[in-house]
Amino acid sequence: MSERRLRTIVADTSALVSLAVPRADDTYDTATEPDPLQYLLTSCDVLVPPEVVTELQDLSQYQDVHGAAATNVLTARDFYAVEDPYERTETPDSRPTFGLDDGETDGIVLANARDVDGFLTDEFGGTNFPLIHAVLQGPRIVPTPRLISEYAWNDHLTDEAARTLFSVISPHRSWNTSPYVAQVRDRLGE
Repeated sequence: MSERRLRTIVADTSALVSLAVPRADDTYDTATEPDPLQYLLTSCDVLVPPEVVTELQDLSQYQDVHGAAATNVLTARDFYAVEDPYERTETPDSRPTFGLDDGETDGIVLANARDVDGFLTDEFGGTNFPLIHAVLQGPRIVPTPRLISEYAWNDHLTDEAARTLFSVISPHRSWNTSPYVAQVRDRLGE
């Protein structure tokens, strides 16, 4: 990646679902177009806490694009590792209270314990982004839109393919009104 290459990453539920949306969207063909979830799962070692798997299982029950995306992530289970952060000696015995959902909290605890390169999240607006920044102890925050842009900046995707991914993911993930997403998308081609 542009700051430093991501070799290891802990991913949150929402980020994985966002990256799996293109495969779940009937208007997008991942057989001929880039599949961002596949890029992530084949470009670095991905770890998730068990709570993320539970959240994905819950989401997979919905009969919409989010349910299909969660199912896609669960189907790719051979390409990421599930690790309980609270079974490690250097972590607390129970979930800390960060003010985040359980999947994000467990992901941060795991990211800090494993000293991974990044924590992949869809939190890039509001109050959760600075909160995540405050509790991460080394790994960098990697917002999902930034990851897609970095694939283009590092020539894994064309700028046009990245823009297309933004246009496919945005309406399903409420990215259309995000100033952050607009700024990252607008930087493509610079």
